[in-house]
Amino acid sequence: MKITCTAFVLLIQTFCCLASDDSSFELTNKATGFCLVKRNNYCYDIRWTTGDRLLVQQLKKCLGAQGKNVGSEINLYDCDETSEFQKWECKNETVLTLKGQELYIELTADNTAVLSKTVGPNNHLTISGTSSGACSRTYRELFTIGGNAFGKPCMFPFLYKDQWYSNCTTFDTSEKRLWCAVETKYESERWGYCPTTSREDWNKHPSTAAYYQLNTQSALTWPQAEISCKQQGSSLLSISDPHEQAYITALLWKGGNTLWIGLVLDPEHGWKWSNGRPYRYLKWDSGHPLPDPGHNCAVADPAVQYTWQSSPCSKKLGYICYSKGAEETPTQASTDELWIGLNDRKTEGLFDWTDHSTVSFTSWEYGKPDVSAVIKDCVLIRGENGNWADRVCEEKHGFICMKTSSSTSSGDKVEKDEGCKSGWRRHGSYCYFIGRETKSFHEAKDDCKSSDSYLADISSGVDNAFLVSLVGNRPEKYFWLGLSNQKNFSQFVWTNTYSVRFTHWNAEMPGHRQGCVAMKTGIFAGLWDVLPCTNKEKYICKHQAEGTVLTPAPPTLVPPKCAYGWNRLGAGNRCFKLFSQSNERQRTWYEARDYCKAIGGDLLSIHSREELNDIPRSYVTAWIGLSAPDPDTGYVWSDGSPVNFQHWAEGEPNNKMNIESCVVHRLHERWIGSWEDVHCELSRDWLCQIRAGVTPNPPPAPVTPDYNQTSDGWLEWKGNQYYFNHYSSAMEDARAVCKRKHSDLVTINSEAENVFLWKQIARFHSSVWIGMTVDLDNTFAWMDDSPVMFQRWDENQPNFRNNDENCVVMTTSLGFWRNRNCGFDSTFICKRSNSPPANASQAPPTVPPTGGCPQNWEKFNSKCYRVINNQNETWEGARTQCKSMGGNLVSIVSKDVQGFLSSKLFEAPTTNLWIGLHAQNDAGRFYWTDGRPNRYNNWGFESNLPHRLHHLPHRFNPYEDYPWQRRIKKECVIITTNTDVGIGKWLKRSCNDTNGYICLRKLDSSVPDSNETRISTDYVKIFNDSIKIVTQPMNWDEAKKYCENDGANLASLRNKWTQLYASLMAMKLNSPLWIGLNSKQTDGYFRYIDGWHLTLTDWDQREPRMTKPCVYVKEDGKWKTAYCTEKMNSVCMKSTDVPPTESSDFPGFCPEDPETAIYSRERTSWLSFKAYCYLFITDRSNWPDASANCVRHGGSLASIENPAEQAFITNVLQQFRDIHSVFWIGLFKTHRGQWKWLDKTPTDYTNWVDDDDPFGQYGQIRTLDGTWTANRMSRSGYICKTLKVKKRAPPTTEGSLKADPQTHSHIVLEVLLSITVIAIGAVIIFLLLKKYGVRLSLPQKLTTFDNPLFFNNERSQAGVVDTNQLVANVEN
Repeated sequence: MKITCTAFVLLIQTFCCLASDDSSFELTNKATGFCLVKRNNYCYDIRWTTGDRLLVQQLKKCLGAQGKNVGSEINLYDCDETSEFQKWECKNETVLTLKGQELYIELTADNTAVLSKTVGPNNHLTISGTSSGACSRTYRELFTIGGNAFGKPCMFPFLYKDQWYSNCTTFDTSEKRLWCAVETKYESERWGYCPTTSREDWNKHPSTAAYYQLNTQSALTWPQAEISCKQQGSSLLSISDPHEQAYITALLWKGGNTLWIGLVLDPEHGWKWSNGRPYRYLKWDSGHPLPDPGHNCAVADPAVQYTWQSSPCSKKLGYICYSKGAEETPTQASTDELWIGLNDRKTEGLFDWTDHSTVSFTSWEYGKPDVSAVIKDCVLIRGENGNWADRVCEEKHGFICMKTSSSTSSGDKVEKDEGCKSGWRRHGSYCYFIGRETKSFHEAKDDCKSSDSYLADISSGVDNAFLVSLVGNRPEKYFWLGLSNQKNFSQFVWTNTYSVRFTHWNAEMPGHRQGCVAMKTGIFAGLWDVLPCTNKEKYICKHQAEGTVLTPAPPTLVPPKCAYGWNRLGAGNRCFKLFSQSNERQRTWYEARDYCKAIGGDLLSIHSREELNDIPRSYVTAWIGLSAPDPDTGYVWSDGSPVNFQHWAEGEPNNKMNIESCVVHRLHERWIGSWEDVHCELSRDWLCQIRAGVTPNPPPAPVTPDYNQTSDGWLEWKGNQYYFNHYSSAMEDARAVCKRKHSDLVTINSEAENVFLWKQIARFHSSVWIGMTVDLDNTFAWMDDSPVMFQRWDENQPNFRNNDENCVVMTTSLGFWRNRNCGFDSTFICKRSNSPPANASQAPPTVPPTGGCPQNWEKFNSKCYRVINNQNETWEGARTQCKSMGGNLVSIVSKDVQGFLSSKLFEAPTTNLWIGLHAQNDAGRFYWTDGRPNRYNNWGFESNLPHRLHHLPHRFNPYEDYPWQRRIKKECVIITTNTDVGIGKWLKRSCNDTNGYICLRKLDSSVPDSNETRISTDYVKIFNDSIKIVTQPMNWDEAKKYCENDGANLASLRNKWTQLYASLMAMKLNSPLWIGLNSKQTDGYFRYIDGWHLTLTDWDQREPRMTKPCVYVKEDGKWKTAYCTEKMNSVCMKSTDVPPTESSDFPGFCPEDPETAIYSRERTSWLSFKAYCYLFITDRSNWPDASANCVRHGGSLASIENPAEQAFITNVLQQFRDIHSVFWIGLFKTHRGQWKWLDKTPTDYTNWVDDDDPFGQYGQIRTLDGTWTANRMSRSGYICKTLKVKKRAPPTTEGSLKADPQTHSHIVLEVLLSITVIAIGAVIIFLLLKKYGVRLSLPQKLTTFDNPLFFNNERSQAGVVDTNQLVANVEN
């Protein structure tokens, strides 16, 4: 802002007198004469209150709409600061609209108010007795003092003890001091005292009588603190001498808080006190004030004895208010570089006048006085604005003398404005007149012309300040000036001249607007806005004073040539150059500006279409000198030239989220808009300008990073260290990593810190976790409990799409923050102090949580669980129920938790239960609703899935979505009791299904600590079985006897429920359990001692071993053999089921082989043994081919279930000893190392050469002695096996057999060959339909891999159980 000292002081005094009008008012519509709020023929006053609401103070109600639809009625409601139906804003000053909506209040013919979509006469609401709308009144926030609200503003109205208060109250206070609440319902009982002008509780200086108020427990930004002090008739602290600094230090010595003081950085004058006291005393901390952008306010820091430090104004800190009487403010002004009488030669850092008069005013240049080590003791005034600078006293300059004026009266002489008409005011060589009526721009121009003048132009800050002194305090809102862009949108011109030498735009001006320019009054007096030219405003006329002679313009000279590599800009004497760099050498706007200044120029400014066209087209985007550094004013060029030309792209400038204040020029756009406002810290190319004829200085050194890197990879910046982890993790895991590094997820306390972090992550294009949590009420906090001093939320954030996005990431999009589910995978940043502990390489100890579980909850692994199996809800309903009990739907992050919850399924074995896993918020990916990491999965497979999906591997990436579904679909997850899928397995379901559910919550510290649930020592009924865990260590025989004495047997785990229960108990006890298997007592193979055969198994790797006859369940649920003399716990079982009796009758016949070779002389014969038939094939094949060939023969590779079957096969193999040493059998090893039979027969017997796990993939039986070995890809004979068929085919005659080509090798007569071929086909079809009709149809064509190992064989086999569908115990 370019103004003289006199004008500046005048403005300060003017602003202090201005105050916003927050009084109540009536709103009426002139077209109808109706009142907006009318009850019983009485028109109620309304006033603005917090949250853009309109309050009817007498009724303690707020104006609100029924909805967001046209016709929704406007009525009075209980005030709710969160309701979007109670927030209002103005359009065209007299139209009220629902905030953010195109829905306007309209008064209808029956005096009711409704929402309408269009604007007409019935929509215009004015304050009674005026032409102004509601927004001519404002709401004044009252910042609280003391109490427990930390300085937050009052919330009006508020409800206290069933009574509404719309103003501060003394109710319920013993000292009768006004107070207010800071929330509507006073639910958390947060309150504070209202501001007053009383100094009763202030500290009074013993000698100066100044008052000081210490607000050490408040947390306000600098502007808020300044307002709070002003509301008490004071200002933020100013310090003018060492004695006052010493008093403040002594006053605060035990406070220990960093506090705001009244120093603020003015963009023109440098540092100054906000209350206008002279900036004559300096007490900056070493290195301060910092040159960093945004460090425009000052604090007193207790860490350095309350010396001053520069800081971003957005921090939330305590503050000190100061109060003393007004002081005189003499003025000075000069346009030359002249000494004045101010110096600090007597006391370093304390400036005094040489005549010992009071220093009551200062007007320093930006960056002055210099606080560097160079001694500059004397002060001069210089430049157009008359600002001050400190210089070395020995320099030679002109000077200004002053003497006391004569005290003799000069009589009654009245000063007149010479050369001006009556009623006109003189300034310099011109006269000015304030129009008395409101007119449009063109009407005002014509009126000025009729008086031989013109609408005023302004050519300097001094002229602007003079006009402010004329109209700044006037009640009118605007006054027309002679500037407009109505003829050419891009170019602003005066009505009397095209030369624009000065501009002073208001915030967001001129922007993408076309119209005429008016000067604003009031608080923002002197700033310029672009208005519609048809608006009716008052105006300022101007003409040259009589008797004055204007200085002629200097002759136009031929401008000198541009330096090499530079190009001329327009017809002036400026040259420009594009500096296009690689990405890593591009610069921020500030760095680019400093580069241009260092070489003797500035960033480019553009003032006409001709200049714009001189810039060559190029597909780059470069900085230009346009920016809006002050949020209260508009755009300025960095070289100080006027902003009279604009070339914005469509939709620009938009100042997204109030952080885009610098401008780039897109060189490839010329005819359409090419300017765009962006964040100043982006790295871009740049355009410099320099005066023609000037040789550029050498370029400055490259920008060095403002951080260091430690030896262990941390970045050190501004006293803190940061670690950027580029591996994605869920928030919980990310924070654990930081904790192990003696740090925490990053907290961000300033704009500068946010920019620093954003610029680091922008190179990696990945969002990062920060250490913030956010609740559903949009309140947020840092995880380390530090105060929230800064925030940078993205647009429409935080946003709860599924009400579980409780963690926060910083995005690469300008460093904005967004909330996400804590289970998402993101990279992250750790933060620690710059002095990590000596043992930083060692992880800090983990302190387990303490407390107990509420009633009906069960404790496990330091958490509380509750299973609801008697009440069905949708997934969302279940989550709501869990939250109402202080928890959430359960997350399962480990095998232990899965096992614990699976054990709860016995309570209701037919009820599926919702868990917290869902895919409602991110393209079908599944996440836990409580945000916990996806460390574990237990997905199940349903039989109705496509056939090819049955045999997908069971190990999946835990961070993938539901393993085989990648559709964007809202799905939620149950834990199932379906034994076909697997008990405890996870299945997806529609979120609208209804099921039981499981809740999880943290331990309650108020509940006494309790032990986790013990294992029952009684029998637990599971269908027809009752199971009991015996925790007394015994050998197998002792355990068997113990169970028999209890009327039971050692357990036979014949179904998935009993198998699951035994596995879970072993896991919970962390101890093995004997079960009822002992091969010595069951004929040398494994079957239960109560007579049941094995129907399902869960053998461990390398099991079973026949040399160890007894079997136990391991701690992980797997079965293992052992010597029976070992001592361990055991499982007893009682059952009402009766085991089947062994049959000695095996009816049925072996089938004929459908694959007998057409030209073979002999039929390949199946051999019968008990219930099965066996085919010994001597053709050499590898195991996969052999398994496929057996399918073609109508069977599968043979399984061997017991010693009798082993003996039969061994005996038959003796005849093949000379042909083959081994035959393939149906054993194969799984990827888990388990040996299984291809026909899914349970593994109850083995006969390996030795008892160690054989090397190889497939099983073979030796012809020498029948022992088994393993191989991988050798070729040998093989044994097929199939069940007997119950019916033999009808007998055929000998003649027919002779005619069958399967029993003949040749037909002698070739003439009959064609007949024979036809007969072959007919007979085969007949035999297949007739003889094999009871069997499942066979595939028409099979490849080598067409076998049940790779594709599901659906052939039904009596007594064979599908072991691929094992008990759903907890597998990784």
